This record gives sequence, structure tokens and C-alpha cells, in this order.
Amino acid sequence: MRITSGFGSALIAVCIGLAISLVLAALTGASPLLTLRAIWVGSFGTLDSLAVTINNTIPLILTGMAVLVAFKAGLFNIGGEGQLYMGALGAVLVGLYVDLPGILEVPLLLVVGALFGALLAGVAGLLKAYTGAHEVISTIMLNYIAQFFVNYMVTKGPLNKGSYSAQTHPIKPSAHLPVLWNNPVSPVTISVIIAVACVILIHWFLTRTKQGFVLNTVGLNPRMATYAGTNIKGYWLFGMMLAGAFAGLAGAIIVGGVFHKLVANFSTGAGFAGIAVALLAKNKPLGLIPAALLFGGLNSANLELQLSAGVPKDVVLIIQAVVILSVAIQAVVAERPEEREVAAVDKVVNK
Repeated sequence: MRITSGFGSALIAVCIGLAISLVLAALTGASPLLTLRAIWVGSFGTLDSLAVTINNTIPLILTGMAVLVAFKAGLFNIGGEGQLYMGALGAVLVGLYVDLPGILEVPLLLVVGALFGALLAGVAGLLKAYTGAHEVISTIMLNYIAQFFVNYMVTKGPLNKGSYSAQTHPIKPSAHLPVLWNNPVSPVTISVIIAVACVILIHWFLTRTKQGFVLNTVGLNPRMATYAGTNIKGYWLFGMMLAGAFAGLAGAIIVGGVFHKLVANFSTGAGFAGIAVALLAKNKPLGLIPAALLFGGLNSANLELQLSAGVPKDVVLIIQAVVILSVAIQAVVAERPEEREVAAVDKVVNK
């Protein structure tokens, strides 16, 4: 195994990002040592910061999964943000209008949220499969449609709480996700178990099932998959809907486990950050957890960096950008042997 493959290349990318950020922090007059300490204290160094990091990480794992699953099908899902919004809308509808015991209502809230995200992603999948519309364009446009629609429902539509507020009424207590760690700053719910279970499930699906193998084949070489008799249109639709389900689940978890209501413009960009998480994870499900922890921790450390180290908040964005660029450069420079094999097979099939 080459040192630049897998975990090693991701670690190198992180180190490069941190090193460049420390240089930039020094140029702004901040101490590099204080900057490193602020990153640690603000992300993992205290119980409160650890709880915030965990809650920041959970949506990133799921939106990263939304990108990864689409990648496996040979598609680029940039619609995680809109799918997250639709998932939150589905969840708040259950929380407001369904009256069931918590043991039934919480699973229903999660399932409906995932379904709403899957349906939105399915639109892009259908357009790709039956009209040839590129999924990057369609998912970007669907992001705007979903966000504006949800914000309208919350601010001026039937879900508006009234009193000039841009939010809904609180959902019923029976729809709240059970709390595992009642941290006073940021309670951690069963969503952490759900996210880890999703990672394990997708890893098993992609590596141990026939459908997962076919999905990988479609993504690696759709022409070869067609030659083998695979219905690639069906797998494109399936891949996009499965991807959207994870982003929708992230939105449902934010409603049921964090805000307990739906607020206009509630997302801090988790749907887009999922792209970076999937890239850093090298498109491997088990890599999503450490990758999401890194970005979740950096987001948590933002305030500590400003207060204790005097580092501008934009440095956190620079760290993330440099990490992504490092991963992208490594992927271009070091082409993998299996990618060359796939290209060779593609040439044979096309002759």
C-alpha cells in the first residue's frame, strides 16, 4: 500500500491544511501555539465542546453519505442542502400533526424526513435517467426550489407560528429524539447511534450485497454495466433516492433532536459541507466518521479561535478549503491502478 493512499493521504491533507492555517494565523498576529490550543479546546478539549462537536458531526456524516452513495452510482449529488430542508419539512409535519406514542412517532418522524429527501433527489434521478439532464445542474436548481419552498412555508405559509416569527410551533414532546447525554450546552440524542448505524449499514450494503456490487459497477463504468445487461437508469434513480434519503434524515434529526421546530434558513450549510466530508473520506463509508468529526470540530472551534487566539473566523474556512484542495490534488496526481484497469475495459467494450 502506498503511503499516499487511503487514510494516509487524508491525514497528509489535514496536516497540510493545519500547517498553512498556522502560517496564516501567524501573519494575522496570532500565536500558532495558541491557535492549536484553541482548535483543540474548542472542538474536543472540554465536555461542552465535545458535545457541540458531536452534534455538528452527525448531520455531516449523513450529508456526506448523501454525496458518497451518489458517487458510487457515478453521480454527483450537490443537492444535499435542499434534500436536508425537505427532510426537515417532513419531520416537522409529523411532529406537529401526528399524535402517537414516542416509540412510534420518533421512527415515523425519521422515516418521513428520509422519504421527503429521497423524493426530491428522485426528481434529479429521473431527469438524469430519462432526459439526460446532468444531475449537477438539476440538484443545484432543486436546492433553491426546496429552500425557498420551506422558507415560505415557515415564514408566510401555513406552518408559520405567527407573531412575525419565521418559525413553526414547537413539535410535540413525543416527537423529540431521546437524549443519551444530557449536556447542558448541547444535549446529545440517539442521533449519534443512528448516524453510526447508517455508516455500518451502507458499508455492508456496498461490500457484501449483489445490489451494492452492481451499484459500484454502474458508477465505475456504466457502459460495461449496460453491456452486462444492467438497468443503469434504474440504478441511477435508486442511487439518487438513497442518497437523498440520508440528507433528508439529517434534516429530520435537526428538527427532532436539536431545534424541536423548523426555523427559516436553519441550516449552516451542512448539505454542502457533506461534499467535503465525502472527498476527505476518499469515498469510503467508514471514513465518513473521522472526516465529519474533523469538520464538525473545526466548526465548534470557530468561536474559541476568535476569543482566545485572536484568529479571524475565516481561518476555519481556509483550513477546510486547503484540506479539500489537498485531497483533490492527490487524486489527480496519483491515479490508482484500478482506475486504469477500468479505463482499459471501457476501451474494449466501446470497440
